[in-house]
Amino acid sequence: MKKGIVVLFVLFSQFTFAQTTKLRFGVHAGLNYSGLRGYTIPADITSQYDESAAFGYLGGISLTYPLKEKVSLRVELNYERKTQKADNIVEIRNSFEEPAQLYNFTSKRHFDYLVMPILLHYQFTDKNSFFVNGGPFVGYLLNATLTSDLEVPELNADVDLSNDYKKLDYGLTVGLGKNFDIGSQNSLHLEIRNNLGLAKINKNDVWNGGHVRTNSLSFMVGYSF
Repeated sequence: MKKGIVVLFVLFSQFTFAQTTKLRFGVHAGLNYSGLRGYTIPADITSQYDESAAFGYLGGISLTYPLKEKVSLRVELNYERKTQKADNIVEIRNSFEEPAQLYNFTSKRHFDYLVMPILLHYQFTDKNSFFVNGGPFVGYLLNATLTSDLEVPELNADVDLSNDYKKLDYGLTVGLGKNFDIGSQNSLHLEIRNNLGLAKINKNDVWNGGHVRTNSLSFMVGYSF
């Protein structure tokens, strides 16, 4: 995470020196509700292993440049943690003398990305309070880890999954939000956004010959000045 934050601010610091009166700088943070798609878990396994979306988080900075009265170009650089969880049931035998025990536990796959969306920002009300964003994004995987709350010390250590996934992700972003003016130059904004990953990020085979793609729904709060 520290590596991602350092890279994020180093890259965008180069732009801040070139600010003009039209260029707006912003910061934002929020929650991701994300998961993986593109494959199907076999029906005979779902009673023991079943995946679902989970919450992560994001934070980043943005530059917005007006193109027309209500249309702007917005470029962001975000640190995003995308998470998918799974409910597991396993049978473990601690010794040959003892009967096997069933353990119910939750595991999570965490994907830490640097993500750059390039968006057209359109404000569609007279006071420019409501807006939509849309455009492509590209992401770079920093690391991927597997964690669990399994109550067996020898088996619940974090596992590095970074080599199982491709570094590059890309897709489409669309969002809807509202601005709240603070004075003549500054504003607070709220946005709901979906990042639909189109890249196949898995290196290894997955169930039923499928592919792994990302998807995340984000709720963001930002400040522009």
